[in-house]
Amino acid sequence: MSFQEKKLTELKQISEKRAKLFSKLNINNLQDLLFFFPRDYQDLSEIKPLHLVVNGEMATIRAKIIKAPTLQRRGKLSWIKTVLTDNVTMISAIWFNQPWLIQKIKVGYTFYFYGKIQNQGRSFSIQNPQILDDTEYEQNKIQAIYPLTNGLNQKLIRFAVKQTLDLYDQSLYDPIPDEIRREAKLSTLEYALEKINIPDDKQECLIARERLAFEELFLVRTALYLLKWKRTESEKAYPLIAADDIENKKILKKMNHLRDDLPFELTKAQMLAINDLLNDLKKSKPMNRLLQGDVGSGKTLVAAFAIAYAIFCQGQCIFMAPTSILAKQHYQTLTSFFSDQNFEIRLLTGQTKAKERKEILENAYSGKIDLIIGTHAVLEKDLKMKNLVLTITDEQHRFGVEQRAAIANVNENDYTPHRLVISATPIPRTLGLILYGDLDLTLMRELPKGRKKIQTYTANSKDEKRIYKLIRQAVSRDEQVYVVCPLIEDSEELDVDSVESVYKKFSEKIFPDLKVGLMHGGLKADLKNSIMQDFLDNKINILVSTTVIEVGVDNPRASFMLIRNAERFGLAQLHQLRGRIGRSDLESICILLSDTEDEIALTRLKTLCKNDDGFALAEEDLRLRGPGDFFGTKQHGLPQFKLINLYEDQNVIQSVDYYFSQIITKDPALKNQENRNITKAIQQRYPELLSGIIL
Repeated sequence: MSFQEKKLTELKQISEKRAKLFSKLNINNLQDLLFFFPRDYQDLSEIKPLHLVVNGEMATIRAKIIKAPTLQRRGKLSWIKTVLTDNVTMISAIWFNQPWLIQKIKVGYTFYFYGKIQNQGRSFSIQNPQILDDTEYEQNKIQAIYPLTNGLNQKLIRFAVKQTLDLYDQSLYDPIPDEIRREAKLSTLEYALEKINIPDDKQECLIARERLAFEELFLVRTALYLLKWKRTESEKAYPLIAADDIENKKILKKMNHLRDDLPFELTKAQMLAINDLLNDLKKSKPMNRLLQGDVGSGKTLVAAFAIAYAIFCQGQCIFMAPTSILAKQHYQTLTSFFSDQNFEIRLLTGQTKAKERKEILENAYSGKIDLIIGTHAVLEKDLKMKNLVLTITDEQHRFGVEQRAAIANVNENDYTPHRLVISATPIPRTLGLILYGDLDLTLMRELPKGRKKIQTYTANSKDEKRIYKLIRQAVSRDEQVYVVCPLIEDSEELDVDSVESVYKKFSEKIFPDLKVGLMHGGLKADLKNSIMQDFLDNKINILVSTTVIEVGVDNPRASFMLIRNAERFGLAQLHQLRGRIGRSDLESICILLSDTEDEIALTRLKTLCKNDDGFALAEEDLRLRGPGDFFGTKQHGLPQFKLINLYEDQNVIQSVDYYFSQIITKDPALKNQENRNITKAIQQRYPELLSGIIL
C-alpha cells in the first residue's frame, strides 16, 4: 500500500475526529503529512546562563529543581510551581493545566528548560517552559514549527510526523537519478524528509531543504515538459503553406498590403512576433505559443496578422476572450482592421440570439465563416467548423484539458488547430518557465512610438480634496474616471475602503451631480457587462470598482484612475490596473492613495511611479513580495510551492535548469530505467499536472 493510500488514522493518537482537523491543513494521507513541511524552527541548542538572558527572550537553560513542586487547582484551572537554579541564579517556574508534569518534576533532578524568560531586576521567572531530560534534549535541539489549525498542536503534529517517518518505505519514489543526485551533491529523499522535520543541527535543515526545493521545481518543470512533448508526438496540424509558388506570391502580396496600409510602422518586437507565428503556422506540428507583452504593446495586431495568413491559406479561426464585452471589442477592432478584406467575421457569445446563433453554426460548418470571435460559448459541443486551423485565446485564466478537447472537437477534420495564447501579464522569466513551461514563448517588450506615459503619483488621505478637484476637472473635459478599491464590503478586521462605501460616499456626498457607477465581482455577468457598456458609452462619469476591471476593455475617454489602499496590491497588479487608462492621446493620471507606513509597501508604490516597464516591475514585485504572494500562481492552477523561492533560490533554479536539460536531451520520453521514477513521482506528488488540469 502506497503512502497516498495510507490513512492518518493508522497512526497512534489520530482519531477520525483529529484526522478531520488535519484535512483542514490539506493533509489527508501519510504522503500529505510527509510533505507538510515546517514553517520555521525553534533552536534549543544554545544553552544560556540565566544572568545573560535578556528580558522576554526565548532561551534554553540547564537547571536543577531545588524546591518541591506544588500542584494547585481552582475549578478547571491547575498549576504547578517550583524553583530552579543554574548553579548561579535562581528562577521560579510555573506550568498551567499540565498536572501530569508533577510526576516528572522532582527535587534534585536537572533538566533542560526552553521558554520565554522574564527578568525584572534580580527576579527571574518562566511560564510553561518545555522540559526535556538529556535524551529528549539530544533528540530535540532543533524543533520543527508547523502551520496549525484549531484543535491541533505542535506536539501532536511532530508525533504524527515521527511515526510516518518510521514507516518510510520505497513505495515513495525518489525522482532524482542517482548519478545526478551525486553530481549535484543532493541528499536522498529519505534523508531529506527526515532531516527537514527532525534535524540534529541547522546544517541538516539546509541540506534537506535544498534537496526538497530542487525536487519540487524539477517535478513541476518535468511535468509541463511531458505535456508539451506528448502533444508534439501525438498531434498533427494542417501546415499553412501555399499550394504553389504563384499562390505563395499572392499570399505574400496580400500580407504586405496589410502591413503597408497601416497608418503607423510596426515595432521591431511586433515584426519579430509575427515572424514567429507565421513560421509556426507553416509546420505540421501544432503551434502552442504564448505571446506575452505589456499593456499597449500591440499584441492584438500581431494576432490579426496570424489570422489573416490563416484565412489567406483557406483556413478558419477562433478568437476567444474572457468576457463578452471584451469579445465585442475584439470584434469591432478586427472587423475594422479587415474592412478592406473579404473576410466573413462573426461574434458569438452567450448573448447571441438563437436565430443568429443557428445561422452562425450553419455557416461555420459549411466553411463560409472565416473568423468567429467570442467567449466560452464557442466551446459548446454543437459548434463545428470545416477547417479550423488557428485558435487564439486572449486570457487571464488558462484553459484546461476539457476546453482544449472541446476546441479540438470543433474541427471537422483530423488536424489539431494551431494555438496562440495572448497574455498582458508580464511575469518574471523564472516564473514564466514554470507557469508556461508547456508553451513556446514570444516576448514583446517594446511599446509603439508616441505612446504617452501615464503620470503616476502617491498620495495620502490628506490629499483627497485635491484629488476630488482633479476628478472634477477630468469629467469637465468629457473624460472618465476609474476608482479602484480592494474590497466589495467593509470589513471589521481590515481598515480598508470597500467599493460599496466609496460608491455611497461619491454618489451621495462628493459627486452627487455626476453619474457614478458601481461594479464588482459579486454582480451577475450580464449586469457587469451592462455597467461596463454604459461606461464605454460615456453614460457613467466615475466607475467605482474592484479589480474586475483588470480584464478590461479599451476606453479611450478613461484618463484618470484613483487606486485606494494601493498598498493592498502587488506591483504587477497595480501596473495592470493602471493600464486601463492612457488608451488614447489624452494626458492620463494615476493616483496611488495610501496611508501605510510599511516600508516595503511604500517602496512598491514609489517603484510604480518611476517605472512603466511591466517586465521590470514584475521582477521587482517577485523580489519584494516573494513567489507565494506573487500575482499569478493560484490563478494559473499550479500547485503552491512549499519550499522553492523563485527569487532567492537562484542557485537551485540554475541547477534544476542544467540537470533538467541534460536528462531530456539524452532521454526525451523519459523511458530509460534511471528516469522512470520521475514520472512515477509526478503521478504521486502532482497527479493534477499529468491529468491535464494545466495546459
